[in-house]
Amino acid sequence: MKKLSVVSLALCFTVSLVGCNGTEKPAAPTAQEKPSDTIPELSKDKVTVKIMASGGMFSDDEVKKYIADPVAKKYPQITIERINASASKLPELISAGEIPDIVANYPGPMGSNLAEYKLLFNMEPLIKKYRFDTSRFSPEALETLKIAGGQDYLAGLPAYTNSFALFYNKDIFDKFAIPYPKEGMYWDEVAELAKKLTRTDNGVAYRGIFPDGIGRIQQQLSIPFADFSSNKSLLMSDQWKEAFQLWGAQFKIPGLTEGDFKVPNAGKNQTAFVNGTLAMIASHSNLLNTLKTAPQINWDMVTYPQHRKAPGIGQRLDSPILSITEQSKVKDAAFLVLDTILSDEVQAEMMRGGRMTVLKDEKLKSEFGKGLKEFEGKNLAAMTKLKFAVMTPFKYLPDGDVDKILTKAFNAYIVDETDLNTALRTADEEMNKLIQDKLRK
Repeated sequence: MKKLSVVSLALCFTVSLVGCNGTEKPAAPTAQEKPSDTIPELSKDKVTVKIMASGGMFSDDEVKKYIADPVAKKYPQITIERINASASKLPELISAGEIPDIVANYPGPMGSNLAEYKLLFNMEPLIKKYRFDTSRFSPEALETLKIAGGQDYLAGLPAYTNSFALFYNKDIFDKFAIPYPKEGMYWDEVAELAKKLTRTDNGVAYRGIFPDGIGRIQQQLSIPFADFSSNKSLLMSDQWKEAFQLWGAQFKIPGLTEGDFKVPNAGKNQTAFVNGTLAMIASHSNLLNTLKTAPQINWDMVTYPQHRKAPGIGQRLDSPILSITEQSKVKDAAFLVLDTILSDEVQAEMMRGGRMTVLKDEKLKSEFGKGLKEFEGKNLAAMTKLKFAVMTPFKYLPDGDVDKILTKAFNAYIVDETDLNTALRTADEEMNKLIQDKLRK
């Protein structure tokens, strides 16, 4: 899936109690010092909150259903104005003095985007002020939020997350009399299954699997790509060698990377799945939108494949992270918008519509996809079962630049343009050059 980007940061509030060796008892707090039991009320004055998010993150219907309508019901004085990031660019808005109150980024580009445009804002005082309970998130999600934001405070909250599964075409499995995938499979088992399904029959080339690019296994195993204490690349490590070998096993099956499929391409492989020539695709919940319009495909899903060294772990948080900007003049109203989006009521509606909650409540998770009548009987619960992987710290290295280096090396390896060691050594040299370039700036 494309990494657009978006924001967030973990939060964990710690209260330190400092002991006193003196003999005098400390004075009791005055009434003014005692914490209030009342959550502050927002002014009744009319206010507009501008939210910048791409159409892929929120369709116009979703903005209305999950943001504008629930906010209007709870806070009639707040009007939501959506800025579509697919049409408007943030630098242009900043130059025009029209900075949004909330911007959405995916975890990879979140921190660097906010820092570059000086939009970073510490949301923790507002979290405390309005008593937002961050323990409702899974610990892994919170840790990823902190790493994504690149600060020691929380700079954003996740709206939902794209959940992952292994989709499979039942008709192809039936055609070749091969048993369907099972829940809890590992990547090496999926590769063996894909070998049996990659064949030509009556002039039609069938392919067994598309697992997506090399970044997916890096994210699942949280493999570091740099040592930031020494500012050196780690791409020559055993972890990366094993990752290339494991992921390469999904692609080096004879007949899998030919013609239009020489290198990993999510769009082309989704089309192949819908057209009935790809047996399995490891993908995310956005694929459901495509499958809504493809009733001819006899498909189902099982849990996302796991690595034997990390059982029970799926993909990392893949969420639009909503961040209040430092320049916003309506920060309180903006925070209450986020609070509304993350309410149990709105999250339950998102779940029923196929958007996976970032909250750990199992009752909420059980609602996933129940509003999608066209998917009745499908194993949608497979998307709710695995834990999040934790994001790898990236510090000053842009997520996109790192991905280009890894993708170039891996693509050369899987089509045998270069051997494994040469591919990793070349990538390691490029990563070290990138590190030095960033340190000089």
